[in-house]
Amino acid sequence: MLLCSSAGNDIFYDESQVKQGRNFCNKIWNSFRLMKGWTVDEKAVQPEVCKVASKWFSDKLSQVIETVEDHYSKYRISDALMTIYKTYWDDFCSWYLEAVKPAYGEAIDKATYDATLRYFESLLRMLHPVMPFITEELWHDMADRGEGETIMYQPSPEASKHDEQLLDDFALAEETVNAVRSIRQQKNIPQKDALEVKYKGAFPNDMASVVKKLGNISNFVRTDDFGDTSTGASVMVRTLEIFVSLGGLVDVDEEVKKAEAELEHQKEFLAAVRKKLSNESFMAHAPAKVIELEHKKEADSLSKIESLEIALKALKNN
Repeated sequence: MLLCSSAGNDIFYDESQVKQGRNFCNKIWNSFRLMKGWTVDEKAVQPEVCKVASKWFSDKLSQVIETVEDHYSKYRISDALMTIYKTYWDDFCSWYLEAVKPAYGEAIDKATYDATLRYFESLLRMLHPVMPFITEELWHDMADRGEGETIMYQPSPEASKHDEQLLDDFALAEETVNAVRSIRQQKNIPQKDALEVKYKGAFPNDMASVVKKLGNISNFVRTDDFGDTSTGASVMVRTLEIFVSLGGLVDVDEEVKKAEAELEHQKEFLAAVRKKLSNESFMAHAPAKVIELEHKKEADSLSKIESLEIALKALKNN
């Protein structure tokens, strides 16, 4: 409820707020169980992806602490809590834990494990004032505590210097992974199938390991020429052009059926738009903005039809 209420405003009780809190508690609890279930290898060398992810989250946490303290200083409690909520759910669980999580049946190195527990404890301390019970419970489960010790007396985490360039580089890596995942979903390619990805443009070298692990990419290389692009899919991420090779991974017949169905739909849509534009009564009485919108629909549909026809030709020639 604190998350949803801005300063000076009343809010109506809504059970969905309780459910959101319950779901968040489950997320915290399950992420802790995940970490405590890892086997730690004290002799293992820290992998590059874990090293990069750990440095990134350390800097991200410092940035978040600064933001949260600024919100608190201006009595924007709901903004402060939303920042913590998103940091835990998105940055810590969706990105950091996925980046450092060891493969099934393998152990995690001690440096990464210790860092992960430190980040988790910092997040617990930030959450404690508004989620006192679960944070107290988990804080005691993390380690042996002395008589009378409580998270309530622990100081709030303090921010240190953070590298803005590192944060932006990791954000680019996230966007790249999301782009690859989107292509997987569109082409119905299972996550277990590794992909080969080429890119044109500048990409931070130290982020390659993050992209490869989170996107399940076997090869991520820079090139000036993608070659034959009919065997894959391209996408733009900021100024980065990415090409995902799909040779042998896509059901061509299924893709042809989908493209043909979409092409038929676009042709029917175009016919309907042109019928409207050829209607003298409509053209005489419709506002200029409405007519302009219909012309835009016509142009967009023509563009989509052209793209679909090119794609179909490439699929049928494979």
